[in-house]
Amino acid sequence: MLAIFAAILALAAWRALSGIQLERLLELAESAAPLALGTIAIASALAAQRLIATRRALRSRRAVAVVPADEFDAEPAVVLSFAAQIAGSERSVTAWWRRRASAVRVSLACDRERRLVYLMEVPARATEVLRGALGAFEGVELRSAEEAQGEPPPAASEATTVRTELILAHPSIEPLARPSGDPDPLQPFAAAMAGLDPARGEEASVCVDLLAARGHRAGRLRRRLRREARRRYRERPRWGDLLDGERRRDRARPDELVDRRLTGQALDAKLRDAGSLFEAQVLISTRAPERGRAKLAMQRLLAAFEPLADRNWFRVSGLALPGVAFLGSDLPLRRRAFDRRAATGYFRPARRMILTARELAGFLKPPTANCRAENVLRCGALLAPAPPLETFEARRDDLIPLGKIAGEEGERLVGVRVADTFFSYTAGRSRYGKTENAIVQFVHLARSGQGCLFLDPHGDALDRIAPYLAASELARRIVRIDLRPGRSVDELPGWNLFDLGGGIDAEARVEAIVDAFASALEWGERSTRAINLTTQAAAALAAIGPVLSPAGLAPTIFQIPTLLSDEKWRSAVLPFLPQASRRFWRDRFPLLAAEAITPVTNMIDRLRASTPITALLGQRQTTYRVREAMDERLIVLACPGSGGTRDRLLANLIVFDLFHGARSRAELAPDQRKLFWPFFDEVQSYDGAASGNLAALLEQSAKFGLRAAFLNQNPERLSPATLNALLTNRSHLLASALNSHAAALLTKEWAGQPSPAALTKLDRFRFVAQVTDRGRASAPFALRGIRLEDVFDVDAGRPSASAPRAGAPAAETLAHLETLDARIFDRLREAGVEGGAGGGREPVAGQVRAKRGGA
Repeated sequence: MLAIFAAILALAAWRALSGIQLERLLELAESAAPLALGTIAIASALAAQRLIATRRALRSRRAVAVVPADEFDAEPAVVLSFAAQIAGSERSVTAWWRRRASAVRVSLACDRERRLVYLMEVPARATEVLRGALGAFEGVELRSAEEAQGEPPPAASEATTVRTELILAHPSIEPLARPSGDPDPLQPFAAAMAGLDPARGEEASVCVDLLAARGHRAGRLRRRLRREARRRYRERPRWGDLLDGERRRDRARPDELVDRRLTGQALDAKLRDAGSLFEAQVLISTRAPERGRAKLAMQRLLAAFEPLADRNWFRVSGLALPGVAFLGSDLPLRRRAFDRRAATGYFRPARRMILTARELAGFLKPPTANCRAENVLRCGALLAPAPPLETFEARRDDLIPLGKIAGEEGERLVGVRVADTFFSYTAGRSRYGKTENAIVQFVHLARSGQGCLFLDPHGDALDRIAPYLAASELARRIVRIDLRPGRSVDELPGWNLFDLGGGIDAEARVEAIVDAFASALEWGERSTRAINLTTQAAAALAAIGPVLSPAGLAPTIFQIPTLLSDEKWRSAVLPFLPQASRRFWRDRFPLLAAEAITPVTNMIDRLRASTPITALLGQRQTTYRVREAMDERLIVLACPGSGGTRDRLLANLIVFDLFHGARSRAELAPDQRKLFWPFFDEVQSYDGAASGNLAALLEQSAKFGLRAAFLNQNPERLSPATLNALLTNRSHLLASALNSHAAALLTKEWAGQPSPAALTKLDRFRFVAQVTDRGRASAPFALRGIRLEDVFDVDAGRPSASAPRAGAPAAETLAHLETLDARIFDRLREAGVEGGAGGGREPVAGQVRAKRGGA
C-alpha cells in the first residue's frame, strides 16, 4: 500500500515538472483512484488473512523434550537427514500465509536440578513430521516439556531479565565453523546452565528458530549468496589507475587474486555438503533476582557460542555508544517485540541470516555421549523402541498393568496380556519402584476376581494395598497373616500344619515343612541328620493327626520337640506309625547323640517364644488352607515379619506350602485349575543357598495354575539354580538400578544390550524391561514405573471390624497349647488300647493309614 501511494505521488510530481496543469493532474488522480482503492482493499484483505493465520499457528505451537540416552550419538549424515525432514515440515499450498509462525525452534533450557533440557517446538500440524524425523535418531525418548522441565521455579518479586539477540558479524556468505562431534558443541551450554540456581528463581533460555527454505526459495537463497559473494569481492578500480587511464583488466594484481580465491573458498565452505538452508533467529534470555547474576549468566551463554566462530561469528544485535550505552534488545522500546518472539515463536529476526544444516549441526540433535557434562537430562540406557503393547485400562481383565512407555502421543500406560504371563522377575535397588509396580499389578488382579497372594517381609506393601481392597465384596475374600508387632493377634487365621484336610495331602505337607526348614536354616548335603529328624517328626505328627483331629486335639508344630525329647510320649505315638517309621524311632533314633535334636528343637522353641506365631500355628483348627485359597480365589496378604531366622522360617512355610499345595491340583483337569497369582518380595529369603528345592518347584508349578512374580534387590543373592530357573521360565524381566556385578549378570540375558553401566545409572522409577507379547520376547526397552494413585481410586467402603476366616482368640490358643501334650498322650494311649484289643498294634497302624487315605 505504501508503494502504491508513493507511485501516485511520484507520478504527480513528474507531471507537475512537465508542465501539466493542475486540473489535468486531478483528472488523472480521479481516474486512477478506483484502481488504487481496489488494490488497497485486496492488499488489506490479504494482510488480515495472513495475520489471522499467523496468530492461529502461533497459538497451536507445541513443544516436546527430546531426551537422549547415555550412549546416544549421531553421525553427521543422520543429522543432515533429520534437517532435511524438518525442512519439509510445511508442504501445504497455503504455507506462506503463516510462514512467520512456522519456524522450527530448538530450545536449550534448565530444569530444577540445573540439567540441560533439549526442546523442540513446531506448529501442531508439523508435530507428526517432527516425531517421524526424530525417529532417525536411535536412542532418544520423547517427553512432554512440562514433565522434562518440572515445576517452574518460584517467581521472584523483583527478578531482572536480560535479553540478547544474536546476528552474524559478517554477511551470510562468510561461513561459521563446522563443529566436530567430539566434544559436543552443546557441552559449553550445559556448563553455563550448571552455574544457575533454580531454587532462587534463576532461569536461562537459548532459542534458535530455524525457518526452512526449500524448493524455489532455497534456489533464490543460494543465488543470493552467490550475488553477495560477487558484490563483496568484486574488482574495484584503484585511484592510481583511473588517474593514469592505463588500467588493464588482463593484468590482475596479487591482492585481486587473493580476493578471488577467498571468494571461491568462502562459497565452497558455505555450500559444499551443506545440507538444507535455513533462515535463523537466535534469542537468549536470562533471569535472576539480581541484575548482576542475570548478566553473568548471559555472559556464560554468549561464551558458549564462541566455538562456532570461524570466518564468521555471532555478535550481539544492537548499536554500541562507546562510554555511554549499548542499544540492544534490552531497550525498553525493543523488549516487547523480543518477549513476543521468545514466548510465541514468531519469526522476525533483526537481520537476515542464511545458515546451512552443516553449520547448525550442533543444535540439530540432542546432547550426545560426547557431551561429558553431568548436568544433562538423559533417559538412561540406549534401548530399542518399546513393543506395540496395548493401552491398559482398569476394566481390562485380560491385561496386567506394566508401566508407562513414551510413544508418539506422549507417555501412556501399557499392559501385558494375562495369556502371555507365567513368571516375572524384577530386580533393583530399594525405593526405586519395583515393589510399587508389583502392588499395582496385585490390586488389579484382586479387583478382577483373581486369587492372589502378596508376601511382604516388611509389611509396608500391605498397608499400601489395604485401602484399595476395602470394598465389601473384596474384604470377604481377604485372608490377612500379619505378624508385625502391634497388630491384633486375635484377627489371625488358624493355620495348624497338621490339621489336614481341604485337599491337602499329608506327604505334601511334610515335604513343605522340611523344605521350609532346609531353606530357612540353609541345610545342605551335610545336614542330612537334621533333615531326616525333621522329616520323621513331621511324618509322625501327620500320621496321628486323623486320630486326634475329631477330638479337637490335632497336633501342632510345637509337638515336634515333645516327640523328639519325651520317650514316653513318643512311645504312645509309635503304634500309629507305618512299620518303616517305627523302625527308625526304635532302632536308629536311640543311637543318635542327645544334641542331635538341638537344631530342630531350638528353631521351634524360638517360634513358640513369639505370641503372634504361636497364635497362628497353635490353633485347634485350621481356617486358612492354601488349596482353598487357590480354588476359591482368595486374596492372601502375608507379612511374616523381618526380624530374623524365625520370621524367615515362617515365610518359607508359606511359600513351600503354596508350591506343594499347587502340586496337589494334579487331580484336577487342566481347564479346572484356576489361576493363582503369588507375589514374592525379597525372594532370597525363601531361597536357601544349599537347598535347591525352590528351583525345582518353580519349574513345575506353572502347569498347576500358578503365575508367580518374584522381586528382590540383587539377583546375586539368589542361588544359581533358582536364578537359572527364573531366567529360563520367566515371561517378563524388569530391572531398575543395580550394582555393576548384578547389572552384568542380567544384561547377559539380553546379549549384552544395554551395557551394564547403563543399568547402574537408571533414575528412580525407571526400568529396563523385556516382556513376552503374543508369544514373542521383545527387545529390552525403557519403562517408567507407576503408582497406585496413578491407576486406581481408593475404595469408598471399609472392611468389617472382624477379620474373615479368623481363628480362635490368642488367649484361648495359648491356654490350649499348655495342656495339649498331656491330652494328646492320654488320647493316644486310649486309642492304642482300643486298637490293641482288636489284634495288636499293626492293625491299629493299618487302620490309621486307611483313615488318612480317606481324609
